[in-house]
This record gives sequence, C-alpha cells and structure tokens, in this order.
Amino acid sequence: MFLSDLLVVFAVTAVVVFLFGRAQIPSVIGLLVSGVVVGPYGLSLVDDLESVELLAEIGVVVLLFTVGLEISISRLLAMLPLMASIGLPQIAGTTFLIAAACRWHVGTLPQAIFAGLLIAMSSTAIVLKLLSDRSQSGTQAGRISISVLLLQDLFVIIAMLAVPLLAASAGVSAPANHQNASHQSTQALVENPFLAVLVGFSIVVGVLLAGRQFIPKVLHEVVRLRNRELFLITLVLICLGTAAITAAAGLSLAIGAFIAGLALSESEYGHQAFAEVLPFRDTLASLFFVSVGMLLDISFVFSHFGLVCLVVFVIVLLKIFATAIPAMLAGFPVRTSLIAGGTIAQVGEFSFVLGSRGADVGLLTGDDYQTFLAAAVITMAAAPFLTNIVPQLCDWLGQSSWFGGMFHDSPPEDDIGLSDHVIIAGFGINGRSLATALAEFGVPHVILELNPETVRSEGALGIDIRYGDCTRRPILEHAGIFRARAFVVAISDPASARRSVRVARDLVPELEIFVRTEYLAEVDELRLLGADVVVPAEFETALSLFERVLGIYDVPEEKIDDLVDQLRLENYGFLRSGVRRQPVQSIDSPDIHDQLGRCRISQRSVVAGQTIGELDVRAKTGVTIIAIQRSNQQIRNPGPTLQLQIGDEVSFVGSRSERTAANKLFLSTSRNTD
Repeated sequence: MFLSDLLVVFAVTAVVVFLFGRAQIPSVIGLLVSGVVVGPYGLSLVDDLESVELLAEIGVVVLLFTVGLEISISRLLAMLPLMASIGLPQIAGTTFLIAAACRWHVGTLPQAIFAGLLIAMSSTAIVLKLLSDRSQSGTQAGRISISVLLLQDLFVIIAMLAVPLLAASAGVSAPANHQNASHQSTQALVENPFLAVLVGFSIVVGVLLAGRQFIPKVLHEVVRLRNRELFLITLVLICLGTAAITAAAGLSLAIGAFIAGLALSESEYGHQAFAEVLPFRDTLASLFFVSVGMLLDISFVFSHFGLVCLVVFVIVLLKIFATAIPAMLAGFPVRTSLIAGGTIAQVGEFSFVLGSRGADVGLLTGDDYQTFLAAAVITMAAAPFLTNIVPQLCDWLGQSSWFGGMFHDSPPEDDIGLSDHVIIAGFGINGRSLATALAEFGVPHVILELNPETVRSEGALGIDIRYGDCTRRPILEHAGIFRARAFVVAISDPASARRSVRVARDLVPELEIFVRTEYLAEVDELRLLGADVVVPAEFETALSLFERVLGIYDVPEEKIDDLVDQLRLENYGFLRSGVRRQPVQSIDSPDIHDQLGRCRISQRSVVAGQTIGELDVRAKTGVTIIAIQRSNQQIRNPGPTLQLQIGDEVSFVGSRSERTAANKLFLSTSRNTD
C-alpha cells in the first residue's frame, strides 16, 4: 500500500535526519542514507517504489521551480564579473579535466563529457547553509562560491538540453528497464538531437516571453482577490503546466519548472511565490534525495571500495584547482582562491537529476551510475570537513618560510545588496511617512506590502517596494534582514504583527524592531515577543495633546520632553490605568532628570565583549547602569567586571543628555568611544 510505504519513508527519514542533525551532518546526507536504509539494497521496507519515485519527480520539479525564482536579472548582473571570470572557467575546466581522466574508462568521448558535466555541479543547498552558519557569505571566498553556484544552477538547463545530443553522438540507447512510455519522447529526440536543441531553446524563449508579458498580469488579477489559496493554486498551475509542456516536447519536467521560476523571478510577486512554494519544496524534494539513496547499492560500494575512494579523491582535488586557478588569475589571493575551491569541491544535488537523465538514455551504465552515486554522497558528506581543513592547511602553509605571504587573505568584504537598511512592513500612512522621511535623509530602506495595486504604482515611481508577507521568513531574508539595521512593523493586523516580530527576532537577535499598533493590549505581548519599541497610536495622540496643551502654559520644552519620555519608558503606565491618583512626577521636581533609559547591544557595536569597568560608562556619560537583561536572565546592579554581550539590553538612569551620551556609547561602531 502506497500510504504505508510513504509513512515508512517519512518515519525513517525523520529519525535519520534528526540523528544527523545532532551530529552536525547536513540533512541532505541524512536523506540519502534514509533512502539506502528503506531501499531494495537496504532493509527493503518499501514495496511501491514507482509511486515514491513519482513523488520524487514532482519534488525535483518544485526544487528547480524555486531555484528559478531565486535567480533574478539584477542578481545575475551584480555577479556577472565573477561568473564570467571564475564560474565559466570552473565549469569548463572541471568538465574537461574529468572527461580526460575517465575517457579510458567510460568508453566514448560524449560519455566522458557527460561525466564531466555531472561532476562540474556543486551543492547549492549544502554550501549556502555552511556559509550562512559560519557568517562567511560576505567574505571574498563566499562571494566567489555563491557566484559559481549561481552560474552552475543556470548551466543545469544547458546540460539537460545537451543530454540527447551527447547520447546520439555516443550511439547509446536507454537500457531495458528504462524503456517505458515516459521515456519514448526523450528517445525520439535522441534520434534527432538537433531537433531537441531547437525545440528546447524555442520553449525557453517562449516561456520567458510569457513570463514577462502574460504571467505577471494573471498573477496581478489573482492577487487582487486577496485569496491565498487561489494564489498558491495558480503557482502550482504555472509550475506544473510549464513542466508538462517541456515534457511533451521530449525534454524533462524539471527544465520546464526551472524556466517557469526564472520567468516569475522578475515579477513583483516573485518573492511571495517563493515563500508560498518553499514548504512544498522542502517536503517533496526530500523524497527525491531519498529515492536517490534507494538506488545506491551498498554491496557495490564495498566490493569496489578502492575505485570509489579514487574517484572521490580525483573529484575533490580537480574541483578545488578548477576553481582556485581561475580565481587566482582573476586577482584573488591564493588563500581566498583555495578556500573557495574547497567550499564547492563536492558534487551537487542537481547532478543527481542530470545523472538520472543520463542513465535513462544510456549515457551511464549500471556500474558507472553506482560509482557516481557513491562518490557523490561521500563528497557531500565531506563538505563540512573540507571547509574546515582547507583554511587550516592554508594557515599552516602560510607559516612556512617557503611560501611566505602567499597564503595571507585579504580582509572580508561586505555582502552585495542592501546593508544597514530599514525594512518597513506595510505602506499605509505610517509606513509611507516613514519611508518619505528615510528617503529625505538618504537612509536605505525596502518596503514590504501585500496590496498589489500599491506595489505596482509605487514601484513604477522607483520606490523599492516588494510584494511579500512580512510574517514569512523567506520574504524577510529576501529583504536582507540579516544585514538590516531596523525592522519597522506598520501593519494594521495584530496577529500578523505578532508573527512578524517573532520571526524577525528569531532570525536576527540583535535587530532593532519597532512596531506600531492600534491596540493597547498588544503592547506588553509585542515586547515579550521581542519588539524593542511599541508605539500605540491612541496614546501617541494623547502625548501629542500633552505637549501642545502644556506648551500654551509656558512650561519649558525640555521638561515637557522629559515628561513624555518618562511616560513612554513606563509603557504609558498612567494612561493605561485610566485614572491616576498621584501625578507621575511634578514638572518642577529636580528628580525629573533621573529617568530610565534602555539600549540593546547590537552585533555592530564595539562595546560587545568589553566589561563595564573597561568602558568607564559613568565617567564618560554620567549614567548609572542598574540592570542588564540577558536572554531570560536579569542581572541587577552589575559589577565592573561584567562583560557586555550581543543582545544584552542595558537599563540605566540619568538625565536626558546623559542618556543620549550613553546611547551613543553603547551603539557606537567606531573604536573611538571617548
């Protein structure tokens, strides 16, 4: 029964991936191992392999659809120099070197070239996760790796179109176990490879043109209805419909899905489409890797252990130098070039897609396919080890007298795109006013909005506004939340505001989060969820009245400001109680200047890692630190030896000018804090 088989697959996969996660091993490896366990060469726990493979095929379709969505013309243009100077030589060099190395083994030159194309691909999923976990995306080596990976993702479509041509040139045909109806159209095009190329490029051009002209208009009409289910159904229709067209033309389903995603990437709905499809991609694509694991014959690996180890060694060594040499020729330091090569020295997930197509048309024999699967899994498992060992090896070589300064790296550079910017969720009156003020002072910002008419009209004016749900993690990531200075929630939906604050705080603990809310009851909960500042609209109106009324009685402006600050620091305490028997504090009282201030230590602040005594806070600013909130722990009256950490919320008392000086000190990004 298919349902029971699927239940077994997910149960085993959940356990294996959990154990691998605890061991800090990439989940992709866990999925492959799960397939080995449940497959026919393992415990044979699954009977209906064809149904699982069908779902896996859909997983590949969704995977390539999301990859296409992540690639945009602007992103391509930004990375074009690195892609041209390093990416192209890397793909060509790896293909040539692997083809030369295995020409004697596989038989024909087209088969050797196909083997080179298989190995040229690297794992985007593994590399991006490693770079993100280690905060290395902004380094030179990280930028090189990402550029090469992006070009490889684009090159997949060319490699797939080349499969029928290579098969025809090699004079091979599909093995008997692949001679079924699903491959008849592919075989027809193998017999006429030039027709395959012509049809393939015609479909690419046609879908891209439709994506620019027709699909955005359809999505615009769908989005106007504010129906999420209809939006998702339309995305599935576009993805599977395009995939079906390419399959009918004799190409693969995956190619059509990739083109559909690429066509949508430049649309204002591309980011939201990615966020909606992402959960399906993660679930269905996992089945693809499980199905690949099912094909791996463990007995073959042990009986050909020497050959598998040799193939792994050759792959890693050739891929490192195929990346490092072009990088060095492009002017990057030796150490940077080698680290980039080690980062992408594994075989990629798209190689499995390409490999299955090659096996279908006879470009890979059964033994060669098993050798490829075993070597690919091992290189992917070794990826974390390589990213650690290559920098250490470079450091060791850099200490020798022979190599001198060859292995000294240059300082890391900032990641491309927006940085130190403000993300504004919602473009109503408040969001629009804030955006106008930020633009006036040249502060970079990006706006997230769910009204398609607003997105289209404001985008036409040159405003950086994107259609996207601020409660979705992928949307915030696309908006550059990891490099943002602040996140402002100016939407009217309380539930969405709470979810967006929680997601943003989980993503970036040190981010400054501001929330505007209509409701008083939301203030405390939003602060508990991680908001730094919560502004209730009704009470801000009351404070404005305070300022104006007290102003006509000639109360000094500084004292009015101090009173307003006090009320805000108390979270509008006496306003929320409705009636207050005692005044907050006499306006004429000299103690009005001894008020509470708070500041969160950000990742950019230079005071992180320094003790209170080293900072000499009281002498420099005049304030007295009374408490530090660290995660769920509150440290009262901290001593001079306490070391400040990123994410600490420091509470202090002092006059208005003293609190201003303290904020300047704690938020300083320059070493000169005197």
